[in-house]
Amino acid sequence: MSYMKWSLAMIGGLLLAGCNSTPQCSRDLTPDWVDLQQLQADVTYLASKELEGRKAGSDGSLLARQYLARRFADIGLLPVTADLTPYPLTSTGTTSQSQSPFFHPFSFPQLFSSVEGVNVIGILAAAEPSKRWRVVLAHYDHLGKQGSKHFAGADDNASGVAALLALASKAATDPQRPADLNLLFVATDAEELGLFGAKALAEHITALNIRPELALNLDMVGHPGRPYAIYMEGGRNFTNPDELKLLIERNGLCARLSHSRLERDGSAGRINFLKASDHYPFHKEGVPWLYFGVPPHPQYHTVDDTPDRLDFGFLSATAEAVYPLLWQVMSPRAD
Repeated sequence: MSYMKWSLAMIGGLLLAGCNSTPQCSRDLTPDWVDLQQLQADVTYLASKELEGRKAGSDGSLLARQYLARRFADIGLLPVTADLTPYPLTSTGTTSQSQSPFFHPFSFPQLFSSVEGVNVIGILAAAEPSKRWRVVLAHYDHLGKQGSKHFAGADDNASGVAALLALASKAATDPQRPADLNLLFVATDAEELGLFGAKALAEHITALNIRPELALNLDMVGHPGRPYAIYMEGGRNFTNPDELKLLIERNGLCARLSHSRLERDGSAGRINFLKASDHYPFHKEGVPWLYFGVPPHPQYHTVDDTPDRLDFGFLSATAEAVYPLLWQVMSPRAD
């Protein structure tokens, strides 16, 4: 979640409204098809000291996207050209250098200079010619390091990236995947500095005259609080938000349709979750979106946001609950 918008002083004393408990909501969440060992391995590496907090433009950021390129290739995603045309992958997906067919650089302003960020993009292309697109997003960058300490960013947002990888892995081998649907999986960069990776991507897609049916954003999905629930923002973009909630809760996961309005101590204003993460640039381009995450917790944007703090049962259940949305029929509101 973007560091530019929230500071540590603004997240103390979280006051959350109670969950609308129903019998299907459970804390005993075990994965059905998610590879729990792989999920944990993805989070552990991305949050490791070696990656030094994955700050945009850093050596740790390069290591993170090299890892993601290898994972994309192993899963069976294909790289895309600048016009999002898929092409065959003839290597392992990355090199020891800074280049990979999955890397898509962009520039963004920082202070008085221009800085380069890099999105990691892979596609499961439609089996037949189609103009149908859905985009899955999770930012891989985090805050970097201070002295000898690194901000691991396990929940923010190694958890979302691990969920994205799980979704891509399942979709790549799913015989029920619609033949007329392009699924674009994007690990975005420079979210913490101002949503710049998502902004570059959303503007580029618009310039190509591609209008995705959905942008699905995963940001902080591994550290549930009270209530023990995944939060879904963006349901108001569709005519059937209650049906979407029931779909999410089918495996025992408790879902809330929106974040509580009392997410801070009341003295510094309220978090605007519309603008808090990578779905916002897509919103500005008129693309329907859904955002899944948990409210800020005491470890948010601290050195204590580490893998041992995560609930991997919750994280795997979230990935499995979100999966049907990759091609669920959803009707956007006309207004």
